[in-house]
Formats: sequence, structure tokens, C-alpha cells
Amino acid sequence: MDSLDAAAEKPNEEGSELPVSYKEFLESTHPSVLRTISDMWVVQDNSASADRRAIVTYDLRLHCQTCEGERTFRCEDSRVFSMRTTTADFNLSYKCGDCHVEHKFYSLYAEFGEGTSGRLYKYGELPPFGVPVPNKVLRLFGKDSKLFQKGRQCENLGYGVAAFAYYRRVVENHKNDIFEEIIKVCRTVHAPEGVITELEQAKKEIAFTKAIEAIKSALPQGLLINGHNPLLALHGALSVGLHDESDEECLAAAQAVRLVLTDLVEKIATLKQENKQLNEAVQFLLRKKS
Repeated sequence: MDSLDAAAEKPNEEGSELPVSYKEFLESTHPSVLRTISDMWVVQDNSASADRRAIVTYDLRLHCQTCEGERTFRCEDSRVFSMRTTTADFNLSYKCGDCHVEHKFYSLYAEFGEGTSGRLYKYGELPPFGVPVPNKVLRLFGKDSKLFQKGRQCENLGYGVAAFAYYRRVVENHKNDIFEEIIKVCRTVHAPEGVITELEQAKKEIAFTKAIEAIKSALPQGLLINGHNPLLALHGALSVGLHDESDEECLAAAQAVRLVLTDLVEKIATLKQENKQLNEAVQFLLRKKS
């Protein structure tokens, strides 16, 4: 397993090869990584001679596409090996405990160590690693939604420069769409006309970062993230220079772009929906009065 040993060398070089729990590895570690696991196996309970060990099957907290949120997944398999076995390839299947429809499949390689420890390598998983991009975000980008999903795949695999390049390209291509959605919400919530005018002028800028720099006024409260302007947060992330930053720094910037953009789109959709429901309620009451 020379290739797997090579894959394990990178964490050592970075000084981050610390043991992780079995649960953390399956939930939060992307494929193609070999990690030391502190609690990978236990002695099989029903083995009188105690010469067999079983892979642990802790419940996992994963995103369920059917339930559209984080749910508890339970393992449907048991993998038992002789104590004489030093390495093994195996698959595991987990099922959502709420809908009982969604499954998560893992393909793994194990090296058994002393006590309950060992090393695990994740060949792959299905559905792919990471929380999928919400449809609301993908709809905003139209035909470029596939590029955004490629960025998400690169992010999941830890390819920071590639992920950041994909995200920045999509955001730049759809600058006007993002600003138009914000302007619509500003009109919906009756934001000051000065804010709308400023946004209209900023939209005319060619580059997304330049457009953000042109904004001086505050956005409506409902669009803020923890009291901060999400456009300014995006500006900070998108200002990263691909040639000046490390892959890890680009990965952090890419994640920031995705999270802030997703939250902004979710807030836009929520404000639109709330305003629609409010208008419908007002119209209903007016009809009742008349």
C-alpha cells in the first residue's frame, strides 16, 4: 500500500496527523485521505475466544437529501475480522433514521493497530462528501450551476485553488443577477431610495469586487449576516490572489464564498416569501372588511 502511505505523509508534514474519532472521520473527512483513528474497532461481543474484532458502527450525523437537512444515520452492516488480519477492504451502508429512504455508502480500507486504534482510508462515498449546494443557489446561476457544483466538488476534495477559481468565475459571471435579486428585495421591504440607487449604480461596474467597493449604504437588516453586510464579506474573500495564497488559504476563501453566498440567497428567498405571505394576509383582511 505504498500509495496509501504516501497519502498519509502529507498530514505528517503539516504537523496535523493527530488521531481522530471514527465518527469524525466518516462525517468530516473527504475521500483520498489516510487518517489514524482512535476508536476504530472493538472485540466482538459474542466471541468467547476474543479472537475476532468488529468495526465500530456509531450513529452519524449527515445531510439527508430526502429530509433536506441534517439527520441521524444508522449503520446497516457489521464488519468482523480475525485478530490475525492486519489490513482489510470493506464497504459500509448507513440509512437515515427519519425517512428510512436515504442511504450513505462508504468504501474503506483499514489498517488495524494496537488497542482499538488503526488507520482508515476513504476510497469514496455516495452521495458525494459534503452538503450539496441548495437548489435556490443553483437556480440563480443557471447554466453556470454546473461550474459551481464543480467548485463544490473541488472544495470537498480539499483542492483550494481549483474550488476558489470556480466560485470566483461563477460569481463574476452572475454579478448582475446577484445585485438584481438584492435590489428586488430592497424594493420589496421598502428600503430607502438612496440604497436602491446606489445598488443600481454599483451593478454597472464590470468587476464584482469593484461593484461592492462602490456601495456605501447599509443593506436591509434582513439581509445582514450576524449584523454584517454579506457583500463586504464576499469582497474580502474574493480579493484573495490565487498566485499569492497557499492552497489551504484558497480553500478557506472558497468555503467562505460558498457559505456567505448561500446564506445571502437563502435570506433573499425568505424575505420574498415573508413579504408575499404578508401581502396575502393584508389583502385577505381588506376583503373581509369590505
